[in-house]
Amino acid sequence: MKKKKNIIQAATRLFAEQGYDGTTTLQIAGEAGVTEPLIYYHFKGKEELFSHILEVTFHEYFSRLDSLEKMTGTQFKRIEALLDLHFRFVKEMPDEIYMGVSTCPARLRDPKHACSKITQHQSERLMAYLRDCLEKGIRSGEFYKVPVSETVEFLIALIYGLMRQRGLHLLEKEGMQEVTVDFCRRSLVKGR
Repeated sequence: MKKKKNIIQAATRLFAEQGYDGTTTLQIAGEAGVTEPLIYYHFKGKEELFSHILEVTFHEYFSRLDSLEKMTGTQFKRIEALLDLHFRFVKEMPDEIYMGVSTCPARLRDPKHACSKITQHQSERLMAYLRDCLEKGIRSGEFYKVPVSETVEFLIALIYGLMRQRGLHLLEKEGMQEVTVDFCRRSLVKGR
């Protein structure tokens, strides 16, 4: 199992550094200290290895999202926790996020590809979570009466944009999390 783990770690690092198309199984084998046939023993090929990395990464992401869905407290605290999850995830798994945000957009048109399936599932989960927070927050008087569907779409676009910017190392400014949370608080919470 150690060799399989080495293959996955090497592939993740190389996909992040060189891109999916710029990385060969021979390079992955060399970086992992294994033979190329061993990669094919564990995976059908580079595409299956890439999909495996995405699936493992997003399994962890969805586990963290599951924990958030069980949270109690104010609806804004739940939204703040969701934002925190994304900022921490990018910080803790930079290669996996870089690999995903740099490679997946070109594969989203293929509904059978792991990128497409994962992105769709992520979008559905985020929509449900945010819709629940907004509807409960509006009903309780915690939030301004905002258009729920449009606000959910805006918040998802904000989250995806921040993940993409930070994942691709395009936006590395300190304090972005605080500014994002403050912007959302001022936009949603009554009597802040």
